[in-house]
Amino acid sequence: MAVTNLYTLIKLFKTPVGTENELSSLPLSMIEIPIIQRDYAQGRNIPEVNRIRKRFLSALYTALAENKQLKLDFNNEKYISVIYGDINDERILTPLDGQQRLTTLFLLHWYIARHEGIEEEKIAFLKNFSYKTRYSARIFCKHLVEYTPDFTLPTLSEDITDQSWMPLDWKTDPTISSMLNMLDDIHTMFKATSGMWKLLEDGCISFYFLSIKDMGLTDELYIKMNSRGKPLTEFEHFKAEWENYIKKIDEASAERISRKIDIDWTDVFWPYRGDNNIIDDEFVRYYMFLCNIIFYEKYPYECCPSNIFDATKELFYDKNNDAKSNLLFIEESFDCLKGLVIEDEFNSFLTKELHVEGKSHIDEEIDIFGHCCTSFGERKNLRVRSFSIGRMILLYAFILYWKNKTSITKEQFAKRVRIINNLIKASEFELREDRMPALLKQTREVILEERVVNEENRNTFNSLQIQEEAEKLEWLNHNPNKAKLLYYLEDHPLLNGGISVLGLDHIDYTNRFYSLFDCNKGLVNMALLSIEDYSLKIGWRYQIGSERIDTTWKTLFHTNKDNINKIHDILYQLLKKADEFSDNILFNIVNEYLSSCQEYDWRYYITKYKSMRPEKYGMYYWYDYQTREKSSYRILMMLTEKSISGRNFNIFLIALRDKIRQENPELITRLGEYAYSNDGNKLELTFCNKCVYYTDSEFIIEDIEDSSNIIITDIQQDKVSGKDLEDRVELGYEALKKQGII
Repeated sequence: MAVTNLYTLIKLFKTPVGTENELSSLPLSMIEIPIIQRDYAQGRNIPEVNRIRKRFLSALYTALAENKQLKLDFNNEKYISVIYGDINDERILTPLDGQQRLTTLFLLHWYIARHEGIEEEKIAFLKNFSYKTRYSARIFCKHLVEYTPDFTLPTLSEDITDQSWMPLDWKTDPTISSMLNMLDDIHTMFKATSGMWKLLEDGCISFYFLSIKDMGLTDELYIKMNSRGKPLTEFEHFKAEWENYIKKIDEASAERISRKIDIDWTDVFWPYRGDNNIIDDEFVRYYMFLCNIIFYEKYPYECCPSNIFDATKELFYDKNNDAKSNLLFIEESFDCLKGLVIEDEFNSFLTKELHVEGKSHIDEEIDIFGHCCTSFGERKNLRVRSFSIGRMILLYAFILYWKNKTSITKEQFAKRVRIINNLIKASEFELREDRMPALLKQTREVILEERVVNEENRNTFNSLQIQEEAEKLEWLNHNPNKAKLLYYLEDHPLLNGGISVLGLDHIDYTNRFYSLFDCNKGLVNMALLSIEDYSLKIGWRYQIGSERIDTTWKTLFHTNKDNINKIHDILYQLLKKADEFSDNILFNIVNEYLSSCQEYDWRYYITKYKSMRPEKYGMYYWYDYQTREKSSYRILMMLTEKSISGRNFNIFLIALRDKIRQENPELITRLGEYAYSNDGNKLELTFCNKCVYYTDSEFIIEDIEDSSNIIITDIQQDKVSGKDLEDRVELGYEALKKQGII
C-alpha cells in the first residue's frame, strides 16, 4: 500500500495533503461528496443502522470524554482506518471510500463548535464540506454551518426544520433526514459535554488518508469501489462488523481482507453488478452461501442464521475455536475466483444443449455463480428455494475445482462434475437440508478423489444412482474407449444420467435406444406392452409410458431396483427386434402381437384401443388391486396423475362408446367422467333409454328406469387364467346389434 499520513478533519484543511504532485504542499480547498456516491445513510432510522450508529458515536464519545486517541473506525479504536479519495488540481477532495465517516465527523465538529461557541474563523473550514448528490443536501449543509440551534431543546431536528431556510419537502431528502437523525443522537450523547473542541484540534479523532493517484489506481476502480453505493445495503455495516471480528483473530488478516474486499474481490463481482453499479447484494449472497456451507460441514446440528450479522458472529466470534479456519475457507473461496472469467469456466463444463463432448447437460442457468449472486437466500414460495440445494452442490463442486486446479486437470473435473450432475438429477427426493453434510462430503470425495462410495445409512444422494455411478467409474477404467458412448447415453433426455434401464451390459444398444425414442412414444408404449407387462406400481395405481408426457418415461426409468430390472429386460427384448426403429417398424410389432393373441388380458385391450390410452399421465386404477394384482377387468383410466377423485373412465365403456359413435354418429350416448364416484360406471344409451356396463365376466344391458329389466351376455374366459377368450368390446357391440338397439 502507498504511504499514508494521519489526518484529522481540521488538518485536511490546514496542512499539506497527498504526495502525488507539487500541489500536495497545499491543504484541501473543499471536500465534495460526488453524485456517484449514495446518500448519507448513517442516520437512517432502521435497526441495523441504529445499532451501528450508536456504537460509532459511543466510540467517538469515549475517545473525547477520556482523551484517548481514536483512529477512526466504526468498531475498534485500534484499527487503522483509511479514507480513499481523489484530489483534483483545485485541491477538491472527492471521497472514494469514507463518505459516511467524513459526513459524521462534519456533523460532530459542527455540533461541538456551536455548542461550545467556537469563533467563526476557526470553523470556517466547515463551509468547505458539501454534497453534490442533491441540490437540497448541498444547500442544507451551507445553511447548517451558519446556524446555531437551541441546545436546550430535547432534539435539534425540531428546531432545524422550523427554520425559514428549511423547506418542508427537504425532510424527504434521504441525506438531510439522515443528518437530522444523526444530529439528534449526537445531541443526546454530547449535550452535557464541554472542552471537546480543543481535543478535536489536538487530533483526538484521526484517520489515514490515501489518494487513489498515490495508489496508482484508475478511474474505473473509483467507480468499482463506489459500486457499494446507493442505495444503502447491508454491506457497509456487515463489513465493519466482520473486520472487527477478524482483527481479534489476526490484525494483519483484517487489513488484508479489507483491501481484498475493496479491490481484488470487487473485480470478481464487477461483471455481475446492476445497472446502478452496485455489487453489495451480490457479495452478500455469495458470502452467505459460503457461511451456509461452513455450517453444513462443521456444525451439522445447527442452522446457519439467515441474518448476515448473526451468521458472521457465530462463525467468527472469539470463543469459536474454528474462527481462523472459517476465515481461511471464506478467503480461499473468494480468492479462487480471482483471475477467472467465471462465465467461461461454467461454459467449459456445462451446456443446455444435448451431446456436447466434454460437457454435462443442465436445464437451468449455466453461470451458477451468477445465479447465486442474484438468488441465494431468496424463495420462489414458502417451499421452493430460488437457488436450490442441487445448485448449491454444483457450485460447491466448482469451488473445489478452482481451489485445486493444480492437482485436478480439466479432463478429470469434466468427468467428475458429470458424476455429481448425474447424482443431483437422480436425487429429487434426497436433496434435503438435513442431508447436506453428507451430500457435501460425498461431493468432496468425487471431485477431489474421484471416489464414489455407496454406504448404507449414509443419507446422501439416491442410493441406486450412487451404485450406478460407482459401477460406471469401474467400468470406464476397463473400457475407456467407450466413454463417449456412455456419456451419449447418459445425455438422453429421458435418462438424465441414469442408464440402468439399458445398462452397461447393453451399452452397444445406445443408438437403438435413441432411435426407438425418436419414434412416436405412444407406439413405443404399445410395443413394450406387446412384449410384457412393464407397468410401474405407484402406491395404489399403475403407470405406463405416455405419448405426450416425457415425465412418465423418466419415472419408469428411475424407479427401484426390481422395477428397473423388469423394465430393463422388456426394453432389451424390444431393442433386439431392429437395428434402427421407425414408427412403421413399431406398428408392425404391435399388429403382429394383436393378431397372435388368443387370450385377451388388459395389455391386449390397452394396446388395441386408443380410447383406453389417456396419452397423458399413463395412470390406471384396478378396483381390487390389493387382492388380484391386475387380474380383474375392473379398470379405470385416470386423466389425472395422482388423484382418483379427478376425471377417470372405465376403459371398456369408453372404448365401446367411441366404437358406437364411430359406427353410428347419429346415436346419442352419455358417459360420465368420474367412474370411481359412480358417474361413468355405466354407459347411457340415451337414444333408447338404456344403459350398459361390464362385470368381470359379463356384459349387461338394462333399462335406465327399470334396472330389473336386464339382458346378460356372458364373456367366454379361460377357466384357469380367467382371461377373456373373446374381445369384450366387440362382444358388447355385437350384443347391442343382436338386440336391435343399434
